[in-house]
Amino acid sequence: MMTHLPRKITRRAFLITSSKVVLGVSGVLLGDTALFYYGAVHGKKLDDPATRKIPSSFVKVGAVEQLQAMTGYEKVFYTATIEDAWVKTPKQGFVYVTKDERGALVILSPACTHLGCSVEPATEAQRSRKKELFFWCPCHGAEFDIVGTSVGMELPELERYKPLLIEGDVYVDISTPEKRA
Repeated sequence: MMTHLPRKITRRAFLITSSKVVLGVSGVLLGDTALFYYGAVHGKKLDDPATRKIPSSFVKVGAVEQLQAMTGYEKVFYTATIEDAWVKTPKQGFVYVTKDERGALVILSPACTHLGCSVEPATEAQRSRKKELFFWCPCHGAEFDIVGTSVGMELPELERYKPLLIEGDVYVDISTPEKRA
């Protein structure tokens, strides 16, 4: 029976292998240090209000004080630029700003969830028939309450946008409606 003994390592092979390991570990440590330094320097610039830039898809809805004093709804028109990779698409439209029963801001898309037509505020005559009715779709008659919930029909709710507070103003990211369950 023949047994294989481990190969004898030469001094030269040991030194070459050891130096490769030391150089590799040094390179990793130096690279991490450089990345942390780069992040620290550029991260401070993002915290500086003078260098902070609001993304082009964010739309200013109004000042916090103005919106807190609001009763009913406001129709807020906007112009934004949606950036998807290298493609920039200008977008114009409007959102409805209302409040729920607790007084929290609700920012609704005007697009009806049935056919995509723009919903409109209900007239006094329509509201006298149904007290919960607030918005209706002129294309097919879908009805929604003040927070965008369907009234009388089985339809998904109007899409909402999450209000973002930035330096005393309320913004929404028009490119990403809030996901609701």
